Amino acid sequence: MQSIPSHRVSYASLIVSGLLASGAWGCASLPKTGVESTGEPLNVEVRTETHTYTTQAKVGEVVSRDSSGRVIGTSEVYENRTGTYDVTRWQVFQGDDPIDDQDFYRIGGDIDTAKQIAASRQSGVSMNKIGVGLLIGGGALALAGIILGPALTTKDANGIEKSPSWTPYAMTGGLITVSVGGVLTFMGIAKVKREHPIDDPARANAVAKKYNARLGSGSVSAKDEDEEDEPPPPKKKKKKK
Repeated sequence: MQSIPSHRVSYASLIVSGLLASGAWGCASLPKTGVESTGEPLNVEVRTETHTYTTQAKVGEVVSRDSSGRVIGTSEVYENRTGTYDVTRWQVFQGDDPIDDQDFYRIGGDIDTAKQIAASRQSGVSMNKIGVGLLIGGGALALAGIILGPALTTKDANGIEKSPSWTPYAMTGGLITVSVGGVLTFMGIAKVKREHPIDDPARANAVAKKYNARLGSGSVSAKDEDEEDEPPPPKKKKKKK
């Protein structure tokens, strides 16, 4: 049996290391949730950021002619134009503390939306795990073609090398599996780490208003509360004539 060339072994080792590193780095985990209600009002902060960009726009052409008036060339004229676009960002708070969307809806009493966010994130974790599994499995299949192919190569009586017929299929199938696994891995990470799984600030604001109304936030001042706690003075009895 023919020995495996050292450069092939080194190449295979690099692939294995890369796959293991990708699998370890690409593991998604659920964000930390479970913030308790503090009795403070819920708030939604929405801000719009305006960004500018510069692009080149064609504004005309210059035609060059010779002494006889024949066109010998044209050149295009461009000028810089500035445009703008708006990006809306929002965040939810309990009092002055930013909290996760899932906790926000749970505290606000919108349990269905909180469960929807949790299910979306869990599906992202599942997608990520499947992707990592395909990365490792596809990598192993590709390595089987890279390592075992040369190891199982034989020579016939005429000195012609002959490799197993399955090695190119293993390498191709492994690389395709790795590609699919990579896409699923990072799609899962993006789904789990998405800042707003339900990107609807109007819905969040409606939940906050309803919750704050139940709290009676801002409807009674501290001074008024002190006055309400004090018992009313006793009524004076009228003297009989």
